[in-house]
Amino acid sequence: METDPEQKKKVPFSVWLQEKLAASRFLTISLLLHVVLVVVGGSVVLFKQAVEPPDFEASGGVVNGDAVAQAPQEQPPDLSQATQQAATPDQPQISAPSVSAITSTTSMATNFTMSAAPVPVAVKAIGDAKMVGAAMPTNLGSGLSKGLPSSMAGRAGGTARSMAAMKMGGKEKSEKAVMQGLRWLKQAQAADGSWGDGGYRPSMTGLAILCFLGHGETPESPEFGPTVKKGLDWVLENGTKSQGKLMMTNTAFGQGGVYQHAIVAYAIGEYFTMTKDERFIPLLKQAIQYIVDGQAPDGGWQYDYAKGPDSDTSVAGWQIQALKAAHLTELKIPGVDEALDKAMVNLKRVQGPKGGFGYRKAEDRYSLTGVGVLCTYFWKQDRDKVVKNGIEFLLKETDERHPVKYKGETADLYAWYYNTQACLMYGGSAWTKWNRLFQDEVASAQTADGSWPAPGGKAHGPQTGENMTGKVYRSALCILMLEVFYRYMPTTK
Repeated sequence: METDPEQKKKVPFSVWLQEKLAASRFLTISLLLHVVLVVVGGSVVLFKQAVEPPDFEASGGVVNGDAVAQAPQEQPPDLSQATQQAATPDQPQISAPSVSAITSTTSMATNFTMSAAPVPVAVKAIGDAKMVGAAMPTNLGSGLSKGLPSSMAGRAGGTARSMAAMKMGGKEKSEKAVMQGLRWLKQAQAADGSWGDGGYRPSMTGLAILCFLGHGETPESPEFGPTVKKGLDWVLENGTKSQGKLMMTNTAFGQGGVYQHAIVAYAIGEYFTMTKDERFIPLLKQAIQYIVDGQAPDGGWQYDYAKGPDSDTSVAGWQIQALKAAHLTELKIPGVDEALDKAMVNLKRVQGPKGGFGYRKAEDRYSLTGVGVLCTYFWKQDRDKVVKNGIEFLLKETDERHPVKYKGETADLYAWYYNTQACLMYGGSAWTKWNRLFQDEVASAQTADGSWPAPGGKAHGPQTGENMTGKVYRSALCILMLEVFYRYMPTTK
């Protein structure tokens, strides 16, 4: 029997809805879930709008309070890549500064405690090379120790080197010259790991190693690692055989031996500081002890480490650099700090009336003024009258009598090596001026093969020699000059 339509209209809506829902349970559950999702989602959106500001403005800047932060600047270029742009533009042209115009920025006090004296060591075979002791370095990783002094932090490579070079006015052209020079040294290395020829091999090997270390290269470096390792193995084996005499003989030091010994000691001191390679500790201690014991009563050093009066400033310069490198190792080698203190007395003794430094007596020699200024700064780390007067004399003489011209009659790479470091350490307008004078001149003089030709001047040493020693000597000095932007940084620590 059919239901009357009028009766259907009289059924309450709630009853009708219940009947429909009961007929389709699945439809009911779906409807309830959708309602819940809509309610929850809407609540979250409303809450965020109430408590959080928008992330971006129409201009594209990131909102930070009331200000819009700008996009970060690009990272500085990695100067190890020859194809990248120059770190800084050319330095502005300025005149030589007077004493009052020369500015400076840092100061340093030094204090150290000494430990026991070194003892003779024996050669012990490890792997394919003769090493001292049995322990290989365990913390090299990238090749550099984590405890690198702040003054050597620019050697860390990549961004660190680029930032240091940029700050100090280095250019891409200079870094390209350094890389080409290092590659030439790599090719010029002898099969046994040394550089140079004849009796100069120890000093030339030391200078070449200093060049690689100055660029942050160690035995673990990708391109130059094998070269550095071979050079250091040669030093370690031959230096150990000669019981720490780094001219690599057991004879008296003589005239050239004191130079060679100090240069190689300087190199292995830097190497230990950079890598903490413990195999070199006994040899380094022996070598430095010879320098400490060889100091003359006036505080300087002489040929054959003699003890007479009137020490030689040229000899003293390399001894002081070796002692400062030993100080930075933190090995607390006995007598190092005391020897450096005495050396400062001798440098004052030979300073001339115009601020320059003399050879054995007080006089104003251009070629030795950079030695006196740099070595005084290396230890005292301040700008007293000794340093300030020396810098003024150096710059004035450069302008008036010794122009920085590679093919000039007064070209002196030995003097420029010291002048470059002295002016950078002093800083201010002194460094601005010297950097403008030397950087392009030295970089542009490089030959196509990566070495440097004989300059115009006839300075002391193998500067003009056409044998391998002469080529290594002048190329190494030029590389070290062009590494100055990151090799040793001025420090207040």
